[in-house]
Amino acid sequence: MDAPVSTARHGGGRVRTLAAAALALALSGASLTAATATAHADTTGTRAPRTDRLSTAADGAQLDGASTDGAISGDGRHAAFVTRAPALGCDTYLHCLKLKDLRTGALTGIDLGSGHLYGNPLLSDDGGRVAFTANKRFAMPHLHDRVTGATTRLWPADPPGRNELGAVHAISPDGTRVAYTVGNRNGNQNARLLYVRDTATGTDELISAPEEGDKGGASVADDGTRVAYQIGGYGEGPDDSGDVFLKEPATGARVQLDTGLGTAELVRLTGDGRRVLFNAGGGLYVHTVRTGATARVADGRARSATADGRHVVLSAADGLRLLDLRTGRGTDVGPADARAGHGAVTAKGRAVVFSSGATDLVPGDTNGVPDVFVQHAR
Repeated sequence: MDAPVSTARHGGGRVRTLAAAALALALSGASLTAATATAHADTTGTRAPRTDRLSTAADGAQLDGASTDGAISGDGRHAAFVTRAPALGCDTYLHCLKLKDLRTGALTGIDLGSGHLYGNPLLSDDGGRVAFTANKRFAMPHLHDRVTGATTRLWPADPPGRNELGAVHAISPDGTRVAYTVGNRNGNQNARLLYVRDTATGTDELISAPEEGDKGGASVADDGTRVAYQIGGYGEGPDDSGDVFLKEPATGARVQLDTGLGTAELVRLTGDGRRVLFNAGGGLYVHTVRTGATARVADGRARSATADGRHVVLSAADGLRLLDLRTGRGTDVGPADARAGHGAVTAKGRAVVFSSGATDLVPGDTNGVPDVFVQHAR
């Protein structure tokens, strides 16, 4: 991301666009930059990608129910997924949240009791902590410590106004902080308050008040000095329905990053707090905090990114693609129906987790339901 830049203007907002050969030239209607599309075809000297089914029993047997919501730790050893497989004690109306050690195959679960539905698991880099949302009567944010086995509901001591539900949005790479929202069922108030939990002290810091609007996403740096968040939702229409902000809680300083770019969607803040990745106008942008520059680095919609912001998972009509923003090299990682969440890619882009109903990704896939897969890109 240290390539030469040129200056462009978008709706009055100054945007600095990368001019590096790998990322500068975009093909009209293409899902990635021209350099990326070329690099994708060049696999000389690299190991062929390998796809494994992640959502299996401990002995590797395929499951008898659908699995979705896959996530993986930054070190690539631990993964989480939601399943409805009766063989694991789950069913269509009793989803289970399972954790898997990808080195040993050992399978464990997070169980809050009868009647809970689970979703949106996110793992710290070492897999030691798992943040997730669980729903019984109302959705609630939780944090699980894999080492101790303890699970904690995340909720501030005295949130202002009426609040009855919440959701997890991010966990810092080192697992020391979790960004979550609380709100109520009235109109657009599901995520009216944004907090960050410091797992060392157990304290909750209010980052965004109700007056800013409903929160569509959040991401927090390892040391908690910066938090990126999204106000509103993301859509492909002409209305500007979502904006991305960066805040320094210690000073209260807050800046909008997508001015002049229309609707924006937060992808992540890097672990060191130095860059913010977000989608806008059919492309991926990177904002560098030190310089204040905002650069369009790829076409397409990013679904996930590594903690250092170098590797991103982009979605297109023909499937998912892993893109190295430094070299411009792209690799296909999932079929047209593949879905990836925020915690889908490991450090250095070595592996990507996704769900798919495709039956030809691994041998012996005959269960007839979607599974969670991991592609080892290198």
